Amino acid sequence: MKEHKRIGTFFGGFATALALSACLTTALAASGKVSYNFANVALDGTQKITAGQDITAANGQKVPGSILYTDEAGGKTNYLPIRTISELLGVEIGYDSATKTVLLGKQPAQPSNGGGDVIDLRTPATVPENPRRGDVDLIKSQGGTILPDDDPASYSGNDKLFKDKNGELRAEWTVGNKDALQESDKKAMGKSLVDGDYPKNSKGESYGSLLLADYVGYMPDLQYIAAYPPEDRPEGYIREAELHKAGTALRGLSKEECPHWYSIPLYNSEGNVIGEYKVGCEGHYDTEGLTPEEAREVIMRGPTW
Repeated sequence: MKEHKRIGTFFGGFATALALSACLTTALAASGKVSYNFANVALDGTQKITAGQDITAANGQKVPGSILYTDEAGGKTNYLPIRTISELLGVEIGYDSATKTVLLGKQPAQPSNGGGDVIDLRTPATVPENPRRGDVDLIKSQGGTILPDDDPASYSGNDKLFKDKNGELRAEWTVGNKDALQESDKKAMGKSLVDGDYPKNSKGESYGSLLLADYVGYMPDLQYIAAYPPEDRPEGYIREAELHKAGTALRGLSKEECPHWYSIPLYNSEGNVIGEYKVGCEGHYDTEGLTPEEAREVIMRGPTW
């Protein structure tokens, strides 16, 4: 069973992305051994994450509260959103983009390369004294909205946030800043952006890679999807709204009612349909009438289709 789970912006979903990445790899998803929202999480006897329910990321998007991966030998590995867990336990968390290192506990006084690559992922209690800001005029030109400077909720760690034209929170300093990109993304930028922005088709729709959304300052209308030879699927583009709508329609359906698979249109850069993008449901758990202990065992065995 192939399952595709996506997240929004870097700052809205980075902690979950540590477990998910921007999209589960095809090899892992095709194994049919990944399931979501399988477990409750409690701290000192108080439930903080509820099985069967998503959690809300900082940008307002719904993302998995837990992930269960079952390997070929039947071993189970549990993944939880690291940002949520760090906040529950009161542990500082950061990310050093230069070395691609997640930082837990006491944060280094100086980034590994002497620059500004260490990202504090916490929401500060007060407004930072020297926040990292970006090009306000550029952000506005891309349809972004500048947030109040005196509101702690306008910051992620030491980074000032803004709301892009789609309503998602992003860091100001990443917009138009090549230093915010990984080397692989810098190469992609040169091939897929025009003057630092996504190209537009004849209908005025933007198209390109989600990996460049923080640099550009918004998510493209048509999101690039690589070719997938096992399904004879060519490279193309999908629409986020269609993916979300189709997936949401399956939630709450019983195993008997659910079709388990759904497809959304695959487009070319002009927005013309060229095929289908096939996606699997999140699976089902048969727990009705079971005791909590029995239900837990069912959940740990993974979903059924």
